[in-house]
Amino acid sequence: MLEAAVQQVAEGVIIVDGKGRFVFWNEAAHRIVGMGPLAAPPAEWSSTYGCFLPDAVTAYPPEQLPLTRAMRGEHVREEEMFIRNPSNPEGSWISISSAPLLDPKGELAGGVVVFRDITERREADEVVRRLSKAVERTTDAVFITDRNAVIEYVNPAFEAITGYTGEEALGQRPSILKSGRNEPGFYEALWKNILAGNVHSTTPINRKKSGELFHAEQTITPISDDAGRITHFVSVMRDVTVLKMAQAREVEMSLARAVQQKLYPLGAPELPGFDLAGAAFPASQTGGDYFDFLPAADGRIAIAVGDVSGHGFGAALLMAETRAYLRSLSKATADLGEILRQLNLFLCHDTEDERFVTLMLTLLDPERRTIVYASAGHINGYLLDSSGAARRVLDSTGVPLGILGEAEFASSPEIPLAAGDLLLLLTDGAAEAQDRSGAFFETERVLRVVAEERHQSSTQIVRRLRAAVEDFARDSPQRDDITVVVCKVA
Repeated sequence: MLEAAVQQVAEGVIIVDGKGRFVFWNEAAHRIVGMGPLAAPPAEWSSTYGCFLPDAVTAYPPEQLPLTRAMRGEHVREEEMFIRNPSNPEGSWISISSAPLLDPKGELAGGVVVFRDITERREADEVVRRLSKAVERTTDAVFITDRNAVIEYVNPAFEAITGYTGEEALGQRPSILKSGRNEPGFYEALWKNILAGNVHSTTPINRKKSGELFHAEQTITPISDDAGRITHFVSVMRDVTVLKMAQAREVEMSLARAVQQKLYPLGAPELPGFDLAGAAFPASQTGGDYFDFLPAADGRIAIAVGDVSGHGFGAALLMAETRAYLRSLSKATADLGEILRQLNLFLCHDTEDERFVTLMLTLLDPERRTIVYASAGHINGYLLDSSGAARRVLDSTGVPLGILGEAEFASSPEIPLAAGDLLLLLTDGAAEAQDRSGAFFETERVLRVVAEERHQSSTQIVRRLRAAVEDFARDSPQRDDITVVVCKVA
């Protein structure tokens, strides 16, 4: 009866006498090992039955086999072994215990081993181990709470993102991350959804241990037991603050671009004996380039080219403000120095400390065929003669606008124009364009391109210069707006 009972158990049972001869080998042992007892001495058991250490590669030393040790009087408990042999080619994992076999006198008479197949458990443990390793190494914060929202586990990324260590977070509730910046009813809706068994995705504003706010892209998944009762919640959280800021900047850039584009003149005025053209070529980041053709108080035409420092919506708004002030002031007086002085006072009052505007104002007199200019810290303009040589450099006559409230601005003497002359006004975007190596297009190349194209119309010269810059930069991104105004004298 005892033998019949042992044959029915799920565990493998093997018994040997004191000389290592098998005296019992039940059906479970045969099924798990893949074969029955063979006439092999203990020194050959490892190779005969395919016994391997837990690395599943190294053969188990025969003298260290649990059954061999039991024959020596040792006890072994729950030792893992890998079995692989021709009858069991896929191999299986077993957990094995052994004990000495004693005769009625208490003397050593052999050994017995009892083992069970733990292959499925090992495979499940391996899946859990890999999952745990992935969770530990992921850059997303993962934390697990019980049904009452008490934190039971946090991964290293949770510590990195929130600033709370595992010791500080365990036993607490996720409310330690509350910022008070989320909409009313936010948490009520969250709890209603997850307690209904639904996966909840949200992007709350959370607070780190340091007090710093951050946007968290978070997914909360309810975990249920076999009876369908929710026992835990798993939250995966990612800090998307940088992404949110980038999206906000993109919206800002789009708005700024729309503002900027609406402020450029639709076309140049038509003046007998003169050919005017201007264009602005935006970069991917909105700057504050500005050009305009303004009727002056005495009937002359003012040509304005400016550049607002910085990028984004703030720069575009400052450009719009500068344009509005300039258009108003130009109707009241034709004194360029006075226009810049008053404009500077307005901007000093309105602008932030880090913002400023450079501006070139050129007053064109079609009747007298002359120009007068004033420059508030703007880059040089150029007057080229009919041969393409620069016969006059229009350099700065004052500081940039919006910096010094009491600044004064001088105007140039009247400069006569001759047939074939070409007036070139621009911002620094063309000269500072870079190729892949980081080399600049530079002012000399700008002047050379314009001189070579001087026989073309003003519109074509502007386009040719733009094309030359694009060809030079090739795949290198445009870093700044390029604005060019050309006035040819017939």
